[in-house]
Amino acid sequence: MKRITKKLSFSKKEILKKFSHVFRGFFRRKIKLPSNVLLSASHGSARIPMRLIHHLSVYYQTSPRLWLNYSDYGTKFLLEDVAPEQKVIPKYGRIVGDPNRDADAKDLIRFTDFGGNRIFSERFERRMTKSIIRFFWRRKLLNYSYNPFYKQIYKKLDATVKRQGETQSPIVFIDVHDVGNRILGRWKNEDSQRKEKFPKVVISNAEDLQTGEEKYGTAPHYFLEFFADTLAQELNLEKDEIKLNHVYKGGNIIRHFGNPHHNSRLRRILRGREIFAIQLEFNRSFYLNEVNQIRYRSKLKLVKNALMNTLNQVCDFEKDFLTNDTTLDDKQ
Repeated sequence: MKRITKKLSFSKKEILKKFSHVFRGFFRRKIKLPSNVLLSASHGSARIPMRLIHHLSVYYQTSPRLWLNYSDYGTKFLLEDVAPEQKVIPKYGRIVGDPNRDADAKDLIRFTDFGGNRIFSERFERRMTKSIIRFFWRRKLLNYSYNPFYKQIYKKLDATVKRQGETQSPIVFIDVHDVGNRILGRWKNEDSQRKEKFPKVVISNAEDLQTGEEKYGTAPHYFLEFFADTLAQELNLEKDEIKLNHVYKGGNIIRHFGNPHHNSRLRRILRGREIFAIQLEFNRSFYLNEVNQIRYRSKLKLVKNALMNTLNQVCDFEKDFLTNDTTLDDKQ
């Protein structure tokens, strides 16, 4: 039997378009951050495992814009120039398990999105909720991305502590998100607007979480204030345009990795060091066209530079934190 092959031909323009992003990524200069910083974008992927495609509803099979809206995919571009050892982004989107939810949370795996669209087929939803082997399927979904993501954070936190050596400056762990004012449907005419516009920026430290004896929050309040002040200056915002623990107080990522008091594995990794964990939420209209989810490159660069400059100013404890004569203990 003769093998039938199809000859493919590409124009020079098409070849350059296909591989330009590869070359840009290869030659792009990595941003240098203080060595005690680790960033994550827990909703930064919009990808879906190929094996799961046929289990999706017809809405999600035919409308990729729903995939994007059900993620914070723009945040991965905010972190794209950060060195690999200082960032963690899950392989797949929250369809296979929301990384910012506890493993026992009811909405860990959702069956409808924020606009009420069915995510999975009815048959697969029954398999996940009523079948006698539903726990097998649940574990399978979580092993795609959720569990590996948590393992990667532990691994990179351990490497961060070792990289720091003998210094006792806190580890700074920041989970970056974005939120839109527009909730996308399958098509533009099915879109809806949030009842209240999301603030420009929200910074959270899970202030309701007890993290020690008479201690609440996954980061000191003075750290949030200093972070907010610096970021406001970098983004040319008024201070009141950045909210602290308003709208969101922080999800499972910072509650899990910012609370060594109730996490023995984290406590062993930190070896007595403190960790400041915060959740950072940008209004995605800063750098995305919310209708088509296309990036505004100039605005994206502005937000990215503002974030990186803020991290360099706020998180380098070796250069003294607020004043030259004030210790961390005094500030707390």
